[in-house]
Amino acid sequence: MIHWVAVDVGATTDRRGFLAASVAGAVAFALRGTGAELADEPRIIALELLATAPLGAMKDFYHGTLGLRVIDERDDQLTVAGGATSITFIRSASHPSNPFYHFAFNIPRNKIRAAREWQLKRSELLPIPPALRDPAYPDDVVNYAHWNAHSVFFFDPAGNVVEYIARHDLENDADGDFDARDILYASEIAFVTDDVAATADELKRAAGVGQYRGGSDQFTALGDERGLLLVMKRGRVISFDAPQRKAVDVFKTSAHVRGARAGEYRPADYPYELRTTAS
Repeated sequence: MIHWVAVDVGATTDRRGFLAASVAGAVAFALRGTGAELADEPRIIALELLATAPLGAMKDFYHGTLGLRVIDERDDQLTVAGGATSITFIRSASHPSNPFYHFAFNIPRNKIRAAREWQLKRSELLPIPPALRDPAYPDDVVNYAHWNAHSVFFFDPAGNVVEYIARHDLENDADGDFDARDILYASEIAFVTDDVAATADELKRAAGVGQYRGGSDQFTALGDERGLLLVMKRGRVISFDAPQRKAVDVFKTSAHVRGARAGEYRPADYPYELRTTAS
């Protein structure tokens, strides 16, 4: 069982890095301009993740290849604007294993084909098993019929499993060709655990969110189309049919999200931190 502790947001614990990332996320959101994405307010404001890959390689990929704006750059961390979400990668060269995460970016619901073509010019996409395909789409597009969504997946230099997801229930169509401006915000971050049900119950209370469209003892999603906290069983493979096997594990994760009330939550048994801002 995971026990989450509510902490006064004014506590004196040194939170400068994570708070800076959160502020950067708010600034990035404010600078997005007007349009569908403003009505489609994101739940995930900021993420802070470990990275064993050189930060130069991460910058080359996220800024040079994908065109995301660099918010902050230091010797030991890099923060990029994933649309309206700030994502901070903290260099962890001495980590005993190779931390990796799964996170997703919402894109306009009418641009999954365009996003696929755009990303294929920049990286390989993960192969998708036949059971998850849609005959109306290319074979490397995932059909989440129960979520009314389509996705493509790829690796970044740190081995993170990154996703573009078009959620067709969101009214966020956009004109023109796909480009970096269509990476709207992070809409998924995974928390890995040994007890999915217990962790999901604690996260529901901590973030003030409900369960999203089903769940099992291996996987549960909490929230809505604007942002999901994914609870995954340790060891679950998330790389589909890719030769590089990616079985999820527990790594330090910090997330700043919009929830029912403001607070900070840290589990006793896992290196996770969830900060909530009242929405």
